[in-house]
Amino acid sequence: MATTSPGGAKAFSRGFLPLPVIPAPPPEEALHLGSIEDAYRKEFDATVVAIPPGAVGLDRTLFYAEGGGQESDRGTLVGPGGADFRVVRVERRGGRTLHYLAQRGSAHLQPGDPVHGILDWGRRHTHMRLHTGQHLLSALLFQQFGIRTLRARMAGIEGVLELESPLRAPDVLSRLEQEANERYFSRPVPVRVAFVSPEEFARRPGRSNAGRLPRGLTQIRLILIEGVDECPCGGTHVRKTGEVGPVRLLDPVDPAPGGSRQLKFRLRSGPSTDQ
Repeated sequence: MATTSPGGAKAFSRGFLPLPVIPAPPPEEALHLGSIEDAYRKEFDATVVAIPPGAVGLDRTLFYAEGGGQESDRGTLVGPGGADFRVVRVERRGGRTLHYLAQRGSAHLQPGDPVHGILDWGRRHTHMRLHTGQHLLSALLFQQFGIRTLRARMAGIEGVLELESPLRAPDVLSRLEQEANERYFSRPVPVRVAFVSPEEFARRPGRSNAGRLPRGLTQIRLILIEGVDECPCGGTHVRKTGEVGPVRLLDPVDPAPGGSRQLKFRLRSGPSTDQ
C-alpha cells in the first residue's frame, strides 16, 4: 500500500508491492542481471567472439561494464594454457561488452578461444554496497522531501547524488544519516530483482521518471528494497541492506545559496554482521 509522505511524495508502507513479474530472458551475455544472487558469482567460463583493439569480446560475462554511475569491474581472464590476462576496465560499445586488457593481452587471444573469468571480488562487492546505499538514500530523500535524484556516481568508497532541487533543512544530513543507518544499514532488509513491462512500470508510484528510460524496451529490470524503493537499474546490488554497513553523509564542499543540490556519502566500515 502506498502512503503520502511529507512533500506529497508517495512512499511504501511495508512489504513488496505486488508485481506481475515477467521472467527474465535467458542470459546471453550479462550473467549478473537475472537475480540478486547472480551478482555474487565470482567466476565464469566463456568463449572469445571478438578481438577489437586492446580488448576482448565474450559470448557471456560476469564483468559489469561501467554505467549508471557505477564503475566497471576488474579481474582476470585465464586463456588457453593457463595464461593470465588482467582486465583493467569494461565498457559497452556497439551493443557489446568489451573487456580491455593490460599489456596488449588481447594480442594473445583469438576468436573461439575458451577463457575463464575471475572477478576482483573486493572491488565488485564494494560497488554493490555503494549502489544499494545510493538507492536507499535516494528513496529516503524522495519520501521525506519529494526530491528526486537526477543521477549518481560512485567511486572508491564514496558516492555522490545529484538532486533535482536543493536540500534546504539545516539538519537534514544528520537526520537522514541516523535514519538510514539505524533502520536500514544495520538491519537485514531484503533486496531483490524483478522484471516488469514498460506499461506496468508507468503505472507504479515511485521516485523514477518513466520518461527518462530508453525507448523500445520490452521489459524493465527493477531493484526492489522491501517496503522502501523500487527503481530501474542494471547495476549490481547486495542481498540485504545490512550488507551496506553504516554510511557517513558528508557536508557539501561548496554549498549553493538556498541549499546544496548534491549529497555525498561514504562507507564507514565493512558490512554489518546482521545481514
